[in-house]
Amino acid sequence: MSRVEIKDKIVALLKTLPKDRIQHYTSFRESQLDRFTTGTTVTDIPEKDLKLQYIALRDLANDKYKNYYKLDDKLLRPKGNPEYYERLMSEIKGEKKETFWTAIRTVVFGK
Repeated sequence: MSRVEIKDKIVALLKTLPKDRIQHYTSFRESQLDRFTTGTTVTDIPEKDLKLQYIALRDLANDKYKNYYKLDDKLLRPKGNPEYYERLMSEIKGEKKETFWTAIRTVVFGK
């Protein structure tokens, strides 16, 4: 494979990645798309390293390690505070927003 083919595969794979659920200052997807769409950066990277970056990105997109190292319920729902994980995931997904007063209640009463 040539550099251009590898670059095109990387860009196509980056476009398949989902957008971040939480707004950050910068996004991995967007910063990498900017990096690989400009031609000057790709010409500086050796072809061997481009192949390694493509393999790593492919593994990331396919959730290789998430599927390889599965988490069981003991880690996701600890006995001490079983609702904690569910509350965090609902906030990340945007299902239920916590207001200022409910946040104070959570801090004071630990609920």
